[in-house]
Amino acid sequence: MTEELQIKADQQLRRYWGFESFKPGQREAVDSVLKGISTLVLFPTGGGKSLCYQLPATLFDGMTLVISPLVALMQDQVQKLNDLGIKATFINSTLHYREVEQRLVNARNGMYKLLYCAPERLKTDLWKAELPNLNIDLVAVDEAHCISEWGHDFRPSYREIVPSLEPIADSVGWVALTATATPEVREDIINNLQFNDPAVIARGFDRSNLNWWVLQSEQKQQKVLQGVKRASRKGSGIVYGGTRKNCEHLAESIETKLGLKCRAYHAGIDTDIRRQLQQDWLDGELPLVAATNAFGMGIDKDDCRYVIHYEMPYSLESYYQEAGRAGRDGRESYAVLLYNPSDGVKAEKRIRDSYPRKQQLQKTYDALCDTLNLAVGSEMDRAEQVPLEAVRKRSGLPLRKVRAGLKLLDRMGVIQLMEYVKPMIGIYFQVSEDFVRRQVQTLDNEKKSFFLDTLFRQFGQRAFEEMTYRDLDYLKHKLDTTSNGVIKGLQVLQNHDHLLRYESTGEMPLVRLLDERVARLQFTRAELEKHRDNLLRKVEYMIGYIQTDRCREEYIRRYFGEQEVEPCGHCDNCMDIHEEPAEAISSSEIDTLKGVLSESPKSISEIKALTNWNSRKIKQSLSFLIREQRVETESDKYQWKE
Repeated sequence: MTEELQIKADQQLRRYWGFESFKPGQREAVDSVLKGISTLVLFPTGGGKSLCYQLPATLFDGMTLVISPLVALMQDQVQKLNDLGIKATFINSTLHYREVEQRLVNARNGMYKLLYCAPERLKTDLWKAELPNLNIDLVAVDEAHCISEWGHDFRPSYREIVPSLEPIADSVGWVALTATATPEVREDIINNLQFNDPAVIARGFDRSNLNWWVLQSEQKQQKVLQGVKRASRKGSGIVYGGTRKNCEHLAESIETKLGLKCRAYHAGIDTDIRRQLQQDWLDGELPLVAATNAFGMGIDKDDCRYVIHYEMPYSLESYYQEAGRAGRDGRESYAVLLYNPSDGVKAEKRIRDSYPRKQQLQKTYDALCDTLNLAVGSEMDRAEQVPLEAVRKRSGLPLRKVRAGLKLLDRMGVIQLMEYVKPMIGIYFQVSEDFVRRQVQTLDNEKKSFFLDTLFRQFGQRAFEEMTYRDLDYLKHKLDTTSNGVIKGLQVLQNHDHLLRYESTGEMPLVRLLDERVARLQFTRAELEKHRDNLLRKVEYMIGYIQTDRCREEYIRRYFGEQEVEPCGHCDNCMDIHEEPAEAISSSEIDTLKGVLSESPKSISEIKALTNWNSRKIKQSLSFLIREQRVETESDKYQWKE
């Protein structure tokens, strides 16, 4: 790469991001991408992966295509880029077909520097038709661990990225990025993306500012309250509750017993409310959320000071990614995991119980095909929406088994499970168009008149002939109300006024059979259980992290393939603290440490020489003072905070 191009990269860094220098590893990654070398970027959470393709995108003549797995993730990235003055957009299932078409036309005309989409989008007819018209210089595969079946978040559609982009694959640059990849996952990424002699740029998985703690207790809620009470003095945080019920209960307990503002966040909450909760947390107006693991994905909040896990995640990859949302600004923060000995047993049982057996998988397959009106020997030309409730009723299986069965059929290459379609509202007017117009004009209730008129305009003439569907989110926006408000209004028009019939559907996946329907699936038991055994293996590693008496960060780093690893010095095991540090340190002992640490930072061995205390007492005292924000750490040294 020419010196001139490096100078331009530095200029763009200052112009758009306001930084005078790159974070460790970013310069090497940006240089590699600009040289056109296939590049694999392995940075920890908060390490600045996104800039490694976003900055080069501003220097290329053409567009950068970003493959991203989550709607919230791409929307957040696009918003941040547009705020910086970099033209970017996304296409996903939240948009109407016409809007997707328009954005692709804009992309064809060179209006964007970056275009985000899910991997499933690359298989659609519209994308295939537009691909030759797009001037793409770089393909960035974000969350690249999704490529590998050994990864913690495998998505089969990720393995189809290269075949889907075959017309341009050899003429564009490639970069893959992830924060969580074991050696076998890295190899799988490189092989699947067909990287020849790639540049692998890794920063390592150490988080020197994160204090890793595991607290074993039968009274988890009490420990959460204790932890939040202490940690909330440092700043904002996240409590991962695991289930919706836990999140609701924890949020209520924290507010009631601690008087700290806290809200529950999970998929059962209205989309607009979730979006506002997220923004309030980012803005610092909401100090704490009790959330399921969907919260925080791709969210860049530098000053999150603590993450507490109420339930054990099922993999170290998930835990590292979620806990790593604390301390992204490099300042001292806490990752705390609460553990009950029965948690590991429950996790293994849940995986085994929810994993479909061969007979259950056949039932799911048959129910799916029947719902799609496919006879044996029939094929599908395109993906169709599938109401999961209909598949559940036909199969006689619990909904969790249906979902697990569809995911397994997707993994086994029987179906293609594409992105989920947002909740829909269907309407069929039972009266004439003229009658609806008269009602709009003559109704005394202005709100009701506006509601009916908006429905009439949005659903159009077709809704007088057949049940016609629109996105619920889109209708909420047009009607200026909530999901509940939409449903209540429709109930009045249906049950009281008898003007229409309506249907409400939840999230529905787009599904396509990859081959013709068969009477019997041909899989061996070993083939079906391969993925289940991989999930169980990951739980074992997670339990190993909890039970280890060695350095926790060292355990994590070795899991991700690092060899030359030293104890971190700032986890509970390194500090020899297996419960929350006792508060029995006396005022005179505090004064002693203040005198020792006020002039300059000291290591534990230096403190020991100056105080004649034993190592355990020093570590317990330091741990208490760190939590009280009276001592801060840097590397392996400690200093009094003025």
